[in-house]
Amino acid sequence: MRGKVLALATALIPLFAFGAEQTASSSDRAIFYGLLALAAGLAIGLAALGTGIGMGHAVRGTQEGIARNPNVGGRLQVIMFIGLAFIETLALYALLFSIVFVFTGIFTGKAGF
Repeated sequence: MRGKVLALATALIPLFAFGAEQTASSSDRAIFYGLLALAAGLAIGLAALGTGIGMGHAVRGTQEGIARNPNVGGRLQVIMFIGLAFIETLALYALLFSIVFVFTGIFTGKAGF
């Protein structure tokens, strides 16, 4: 039953999209770009929160490992720094996508897509 409802909804969505008028007032555009800026800021904030938590767990695990076996401290720190670099790239990707969405005009059709 759920599959039939999903298929019906998927089939009807394009009909509503093509039936809609293409007029957008300046207040609609202002609301759209305002919400786009808020979404970009929220994306960066959530990415920073997630990567901060991930980095904290990585450092805690490394320090616990060094406390249990001090002989492998150097190797654990190298692995930790590589992991922290990978975690940090996630925040940079969120920043990159937010910048692309806000400044390139990808949603207005001016980006060449």
